Amino acid sequence: MRVWLTRTEPGATRQAATLAERGFDVLRAPVLGIEALPSAPPDGSFDVVVFVSEHAVSCAAANGWRGGPAIAIGEAAARALRSLGVEPAWPTQANAEGVVEAFAPMPPDRTLLVKGSGGTTTLQNWLRALDLEVLEWNVYRRVPLEPAISGEGIDAIVAASGDGLRVVEQLWFAQRGDARVPLLVPSERVARLARATGFEHVVVTAGAGAATVVEALQELADRSGDG
Repeated sequence: MRVWLTRTEPGATRQAATLAERGFDVLRAPVLGIEALPSAPPDGSFDVVVFVSEHAVSCAAANGWRGGPAIAIGEAAARALRSLGVEPAWPTQANAEGVVEAFAPMPPDRTLLVKGSGGTTTLQNWLRALDLEVLEWNVYRRVPLEPAISGEGIDAIVAASGDGLRVVEQLWFAQRGDARVPLLVPSERVARLARATGFEHVVVTAGAGAATVVEALQELADRSGDG
């Protein structure tokens, strides 16, 4: 099975290696680049700092963040926090919906969300609906890339975010790619976007981590008899 892996670096290289070890033929062609934004940490203290990705952690550290109660979305973000000597105060979550569930029993009064420009507003909307304070700290932005791809021979696509999906959709259908190609996405929110753009076979995984992606791809390969 040939898999187009579209996530950003350095996660793309790590995930490609994991997939190759499991016997998948990987086309590693990220559709987004990451550009750090100089931005000082917001003033005041926070009950929790939510990091949406490893990019959020590294860019926040470069901008002067020095630690505090934190929760990571994705294992890569959790590893990045630990590399700074910060042990996440909550279990690592796969996506924003998971953070909402983790906070539901006792929502924090003041939350800092460290992220890239744009992105999901699931957590922010939930906290604000409870009349709780949430600040966004944008420490990077995503830059669309245009990797050279051909729809021929690609058996599955892995998209790691809604922003990435938008670029995938443009590139795939510009190549007259088959709308029935299996498309793996990390959440129901991204799945809704994928279906709206014309993809017909959308598979929702529990986040964008390597283990859950491998499991979903192996199931697809077993069903097709390829693997």
